Amino acid sequence: MTQTDETSNSRSPGYFKYMIIILMFVLILDNYTQFYSAVIPSKVVEEFLGNYPQNVANSIFAFSLAIASLGSYIVFLVWYSADRIGRKFLLVLSIFGMAFASLGILLSRNIVEYTIFRLILAIFVGSDIWLIYLNEESPPEKKAFWTNIALIGGMIGILLMAVFRSIYITDTSPVGAWRGMTYFSIILGIPLGILVALTIKETSKYEEIKEHRLTTKERTNLLKKNFNTIFKSDNRQAYITALFLNFIWSLNGIYISLAELYMAQSPYLKEGDINIVVLILVPSIAGGFLTTGMLADKMGRKPLLYVYVVLFFAGAAIFLVGVATPGIALILVCIGQAMINIAYWGTWVLNSIIVIELVPTDARGTGTGFKSLMGTLAGTTALIVTGIITYFFSLFVVFVLFIIILLINLPLIYKFMIETRGTDLSQIKS
Repeated sequence: MTQTDETSNSRSPGYFKYMIIILMFVLILDNYTQFYSAVIPSKVVEEFLGNYPQNVANSIFAFSLAIASLGSYIVFLVWYSADRIGRKFLLVLSIFGMAFASLGILLSRNIVEYTIFRLILAIFVGSDIWLIYLNEESPPEKKAFWTNIALIGGMIGILLMAVFRSIYITDTSPVGAWRGMTYFSIILGIPLGILVALTIKETSKYEEIKEHRLTTKERTNLLKKNFNTIFKSDNRQAYITALFLNFIWSLNGIYISLAELYMAQSPYLKEGDINIVVLILVPSIAGGFLTTGMLADKMGRKPLLYVYVVLFFAGAAIFLVGVATPGIALILVCIGQAMINIAYWGTWVLNSIIVIELVPTDARGTGTGFKSLMGTLAGTTALIVTGIITYFFSLFVVFVLFIIILLINLPLIYKFMIETRGTDLSQIKS
């Protein structure tokens, strides 16, 4: 047996199960922290921008989120650092970062302070180092399975988010009650960060890379080397296609970040109705994770991408019609939001797995981080466009524009995407 083989097999089954459990808690924190910020926009607008006309307040808030999204650009550096200094340090840092950012949001006194801490939150929520942990420690034929096992466990965070929103935000809750949504992230994040630092090991595949660098005394510009590895590899065309798919898909992230704000302005939906819609997110997001987990390894990555594009488009249409329909608004909005979230989060997992399966191990953090960077660029672009269009027109126009753009993904998938099902990460050629 070679040294590489010994390193790859150094993780016991007991440790692997323990790691899965710990990563589930990381996902609980990550999901809760990410989603609580998406279900309080109308309350933040009410407290900090309540003196402005609705279209102006919505426009200012969209620009606030666009500025906050700049934090996500640093995610690329986080993933690059994962290739240079290891996965573990960045995992621990992201956990503590989510707790710190939540504390800052809790103490914010105006829209400027809120924006600053949302920016910090964007850095650590978007890091997702747990994903590379799972994919580097899982057997090739079970990567999607174990990723989705962790994701399903992490759904507890979304469930808690929905429960806490129904407690803190009601038709009679005072202005500022939304701040209670930050408590859980602070309380869980600090002890979890300590536990991960003390008990979780570096991934075996990264240890292989580290040992190789020490053995060969490699001295080079790692970032330049990694990009050369990625864009000169056999999979470069498929990787570039995945970047475009992710960019277009991320434009439609406004259906996640601004849906609550849009629903709150409907005359046919009360606060209790919105809490019901938020609660619907739990099974629908779980549905996206489960669908990917069950079908990605069976029917393949590429066919499932087609399904998600069509499902998202149909869900968006039902959602937009539902918000403006008296009598059955709640029913249609619940159906539409369920379809949107199944497709959005299912694709998020699927595209992340595809990118990991396209990039060689020594550049995987950089390749995944660059994919996140492109998604962030799309998110910032979408929010800036939203701020401008909303000021002159409405959120409805924005939603229609981006859902039409999403259809571009269909020919891109057909023409340029390759099937990556069953890929052995160790066999990907530079």
